[in-house]
Amino acid sequence: MSEAKGIATPMVSNLKLSKFGTDELSDPREYRSIVGALQYVTLTRPEIAFSVNKVCQFLSRPLQSHWQAVKRILRYLLHTCSHGLLLQPSQAVSKFSIRAYSDSDW
Repeated sequence: MSEAKGIATPMVSNLKLSKFGTDELSDPREYRSIVGALQYVTLTRPEIAFSVNKVCQFLSRPLQSHWQAVKRILRYLLHTCSHGLLLQPSQAVSKFSIRAYSDSDW
């Protein structure tokens, strides 16, 4: 995959994945492992969440078409490896306070 050409979108917009087919993967463990890793990646790359959700629906019996969809997501991540989340403090100056309440009858 390191020599793969990157692409601009994680999934084709009109892609229809189906659970029916005869082109089952010979070893679905790699599929499950990579999809599990992609679920973890969605924490910092939320734009792939929809695509990852779609391929997660076929963990019990992945087909070649599902594997192709996973490889497309990986190629998208390769193309956009410099993307990520940027968390910055708020520019508004406000006094921060914490309030706590307790029920003394508890």
